[in-house]
Amino acid sequence: MKRILSLILLLLGGLGISQAAFYTRIPYQNVAGKMQVKVSVGGVEGTFIFDTGAPVCLTHSFAQKVNLTKIQEMKFVDSNGQEFTQDLYMLDALKVSDTEFTKVQAVVFEEGNMIEQMGIDGVLGYTLFGTQIVELDAQKQEIVISDMEERFPLKPEYASVMLSADYTPMIALKVGGVVADTVLFDSGAAGFWEVSEPKYFQLKQQGVVKQLSKGQGIISFGAAGLEENTVRYRLKAEELGIGAARFKNVTAETTTGMSRIGTDLLYYGKVIMDYRKRLFYFIPNQPEAVPDMYRKTWNVEITVMDDYLTAGFIWESAAKDLSGGERIVEVNGKRFDKVDMYEAMTTNLVGLSGDEATIVVIDKKTGKEKKLKIYQE
Repeated sequence: MKRILSLILLLLGGLGISQAAFYTRIPYQNVAGKMQVKVSVGGVEGTFIFDTGAPVCLTHSFAQKVNLTKIQEMKFVDSNGQEFTQDLYMLDALKVSDTEFTKVQAVVFEEGNMIEQMGIDGVLGYTLFGTQIVELDAQKQEIVISDMEERFPLKPEYASVMLSADYTPMIALKVGGVVADTVLFDSGAAGFWEVSEPKYFQLKQQGVVKQLSKGQGIISFGAAGLEENTVRYRLKAEELGIGAARFKNVTAETTTGMSRIGTDLLYYGKVIMDYRKRLFYFIPNQPEAVPDMYRKTWNVEITVMDDYLTAGFIWESAAKDLSGGERIVEVNGKRFDKVDMYEAMTTNLVGLSGDEATIVVIDKKTGKEKKLKIYQE
């Protein structure tokens, strides 16, 4: 094991760390857009999501197995903009790869939080790396954390200033060639670009994005659980810029939370975050390429609620047949009863492919089965 690091996060103040120079490599597995890493807390092994937008967190069931000291109660806002209250604890030791951190502050989720249904034991957040240099390399499936600047390819032409004063990597995003949005690089989020609803209306008024569709329902969850039933918009920007990199025909959806860039960015290059100098680097795999980011989406987005497949989010082309929340009992001839949320979210459980599918739902008014076609658009 490498030298022991002592790190304390003061959520109401600053971050203090005392250590010698260190360099650690952490392998990760990409599961449905989530960067999963193996972590040991006080000798108890667990699977955590690596998340640049959150502090260290433990699920309720995992926290029962480790030694914790309660510090205080804190209020937070999750990625969907929902406020929640959680207790703040001190961990005696947390080991990741070959490095052990001591006296790490962590949040413990309430009992039954949906993250547990995904087979996840916690979140590895900025408590551990908020004063270091962090590199995310999807080609190697590896995270590097160090304070040794000479070990990283820090090229000034790919740098963007981190705009927030805290430990979240907020950067400027160019839309249509001009700086038009401030986004969180959120390694805990799958997908590419999500746009805050107020920013979407502003960009639409400026004529730099085009509305593709409008829908309503529930499709995502944050630390507080499932988002509330909400209206979302699907949009397209002709060009998006992150530092020196450019993307074209970028499709996105609105969110009730802040604008963010997710882990799909890592398919196109390496991310390095220098928290000490407040610089964010995106180094493209192919510097001269301009990837086409147009992505189709199903006009009925299937999710899992209460252990059943559900028509979670309904885009306007399907709104004449569904209102959202209908239980789905069949997809392309395959019947479904209760399903495991982890399996549903990490595998192609329902087997959707091509541009159309047939589903059977329980009609809310009649209670009878109803067969429908759904489409990618």
